[in-house]
Amino acid sequence: MQVFNEFVNVFNAHSDTILSGVADSDVKDAMRYALEAGGKRLRPYLVFAMSSQTLQNENMLNLAYALEMVHTYSLVHDDLPAMDNDDYRRGQLTTHKRFDEATAILAGDALLTQAFYVISTLALNHEDLVRAIHILSTSSGANGMILGQVLDIQNDTKHTNQIEDLYRLYEYKTGCLFSAALRLGNLLNQKHENEAQLDQIGKKLGIVFQIQDDYLERTSTFDVIGKSNQSDLDNHKKTVIEFLGIDATKLKINELYAELNRDIMLLNETYPLLMDIVHWMKDRIK
Repeated sequence: MQVFNEFVNVFNAHSDTILSGVADSDVKDAMRYALEAGGKRLRPYLVFAMSSQTLQNENMLNLAYALEMVHTYSLVHDDLPAMDNDDYRRGQLTTHKRFDEATAILAGDALLTQAFYVISTLALNHEDLVRAIHILSTSSGANGMILGQVLDIQNDTKHTNQIEDLYRLYEYKTGCLFSAALRLGNLLNQKHENEAQLDQIGKKLGIVFQIQDDYLERTSTFDVIGKSNQSDLDNHKKTVIEFLGIDATKLKINELYAELNRDIMLLNETYPLLMDIVHWMKDRIK
């Protein structure tokens, strides 16, 4: 995907601008380390895909980076010993292993707060600025991504007894930020159409993305996924694999992507870049 690769290059080069006003410290170094660790950049790309803006549009880049900072902070904290206790993320040492736990905690806190500072600098009208803050805060807060993380902590043999429990976990932990990406990008068009539909598409996209991760972590190696494929097993967490098995899980992934294709085609407007990236995401599993 040429457009996707071009976006990632422009987006990655924008980190210096985003962190330019942050005071030099170990925390800034840890913020940069976490942000520049790679990753697919799917959430920021979804902002761009929905925005109809150019690759160099500053509002789009800053809003996409604000979302990525929130996502990155959640990963830094998720990897901590009190959470998933992971040593590697995206093929390199996790932030608390590269620095230390205290620095990683503070770096995560700083990424979260810096995200809202970045939003405050956007050249948007007052209504859209407040709306952007509302979308990101609700999607990432106690009724969004954080709720998903709470459910994830409870995801053990005692609490997760039905597959619907996992779908709800995935909807909140992963789907809410995908939903935020679609809605934030659409907001840059100064359009509020399709808001409810985009919210549901984003959440469904998060569910299937997480199911794919379950599948890949069980069928792939460290070199492919960039982290241990034993993390969920070590933490006694159930995945969709335990409920459906390998083959039925792959069928479920294909079924959900077919639903997403229909949902996107039913929108009042066409979003070709969104359709393209959904096809690309599906192709993570052949």
